[in-house]
Amino acid sequence: MSDNAGRLPLIDPDSAPDEVRAALAKLPEVNLFRAMASATTVYPPFVDFLATLFQDMELDARTVRLAVLLVGKLSDCHYVWRQNVVTATSVGVSDEQISATEHGDLTAGCFSAEQRAALAFTQDCVLDVEVGDSVYDAAAGEMSARAIAELLFVVGTYMLICRFARSGRVPLDKEPGPSPYAS
Repeated sequence: MSDNAGRLPLIDPDSAPDEVRAALAKLPEVNLFRAMASATTVYPPFVDFLATLFQDMELDARTVRLAVLLVGKLSDCHYVWRQNVVTATSVGVSDEQISATEHGDLTAGCFSAEQRAALAFTQDCVLDVEVGDSVYDAAAGEMSARAIAELLFVVGTYMLICRFARSGRVPLDKEPGPSPYAS
């Protein structure tokens, strides 16, 4: 295990059990994933699930990454925000969209109608848990039921990840890791 100013150890891939080592190899080697690997029973199947969020879905990858950034921002999770700026940029999210998300301007003209609906949906989901009827209806006007379900998986997963990073006090990496889309 490595030095860690956080609450959880950073698992060393070289000394981890085989199943955990294999799971760690599937995503960029960043402190968050190394800390999550402390849950040796849960981490390998979680990584398999998490990796699906970086594959093609009906929901556009840019919309997914904007939702992830917003979850990080609303959760006051600098770790998730910082890492996912890299990931969002890798799929074509613009600096203007990143800035608007950071500043809470979720209706900015730089967003598509689908992105605005997904951001409002994400905000309601994070802040209120249950998305209000008008926000849900607006999202349903822009996205299929499948895309909304995918968005719920993304938002819920990153709410978990933010809570893990914050409650585990996972230390920032010296530099953000590479985008999993580039892997």
